[in-house]
Amino acid sequence: MVLSDAAAASETCFIMCIAFMTHRLTVALLPLTAATLAIACASDQELARPPAFYAEVSVEVELESSPGDPLARFGSSVERSAIRWWYAPGPARWRWEIETVGTVIDDGVLLTVAGGDESWEYDDRTKVYRRGVLAHVRFPDGVAVSPVTSAPVGPAHAASVDTLMASWRERGAAPEIAGEATLLGRRTQIVELRGASGGLMRAFVDPERMFIMRWAVWAGVTGSGWQSYQAEVTALDYGAEIDAARFIFEPPPGAREADAEAGGACSGSSHSGGASVPAEPGFLQPAYAPAGYRTVGTGSESGAGDCDPVAVWALLEAADGGAILLRQRFRPGGMPRLDSYWRPVVTGLDEAHRHSGSHVLSLLWRDGDIVALLQSDAVPFEDLLRIAESASLVPARSR
Repeated sequence: MVLSDAAAASETCFIMCIAFMTHRLTVALLPLTAATLAIACASDQELARPPAFYAEVSVEVELESSPGDPLARFGSSVERSAIRWWYAPGPARWRWEIETVGTVIDDGVLLTVAGGDESWEYDDRTKVYRRGVLAHVRFPDGVAVSPVTSAPVGPAHAASVDTLMASWRERGAAPEIAGEATLLGRRTQIVELRGASGGLMRAFVDPERMFIMRWAVWAGVTGSGWQSYQAEVTALDYGAEIDAARFIFEPPPGAREADAEAGGACSGSSHSGGASVPAEPGFLQPAYAPAGYRTVGTGSESGAGDCDPVAVWALLEAADGGAILLRQRFRPGGMPRLDSYWRPVVTGLDEAHRHSGSHVLSLLWRDGDIVALLQSDAVPFEDLLRIAESASLVPARSR
């Protein structure tokens, strides 16, 4: 069967949106969001083809941690990212720079470049790139796929707001116009959807350009807490002249290519107790832990391209409820940017910094390509420093 450009765009975009959405959003947001993603990516009507543009997008996710989450006491309830997005038609080319901010050890930029038949992805934390990341996905010319796949700001790919709403109704949704708002000096119409469980979704659509300027979700009170998700275009150069060099990827010095035969990402966790932090090849293993503290949980995260861990964590707890969390990330790209609240520490550790806030003490340092973060709500800073200074690198497997 041969699909029209509009139908192929809708089908392809829907598959990509759902895949990314299940990875990036919590379960409570899924039912309300899933009903609208396919249409926001592309409608079944004739595609409205956007001109070239440059956009900056701010994304904020606020949620309450699930009960029993072992890392909840040290995590933030807000996740933020900043996106820089270049797009040019004929044929469709784009560049996404998705920057995670506010997590400290995980902060970094994930770059995706697509031009013609070539597509690339590069993680500046691991300095690893992959080619052909979109090789098996066909996008009809004129489709500008949003980098925020779980909140699709950008071109609506519909001729009008009425057409967009009609497409939603065809899929069983009941959208309504809820008013107007001015964003970046432009009039937008607010299209609203309400979920059966009290959730609310709003799309702020520029009716002249058919460009979604803001996408906001409030999932209401759920079993794991009140949650919200918002993506907003904070800068837009519509009809911009885009330098063709933006859509060419040149591996930065020191970057390496991921194994072409491997793919996907792997992660894991376990919660068996132990008196010491388990050894993980290529990461630090402390020789010291304060009296009474035992490892109650560990976990890992792999990068795209293989299943070798690029990040690991270990949680230690004492009988009185005190906790120590050790997080480590493979970062040959260097230390993350730190704000002024982080203070340098005079020690034998490389690039050590300390921070205190919300009853949590933190120690960040580097050992070769590994950046480590120790946090505790119970032990003094001297104990964190002693743990860090006792740590040594476990011989690595070849990456």
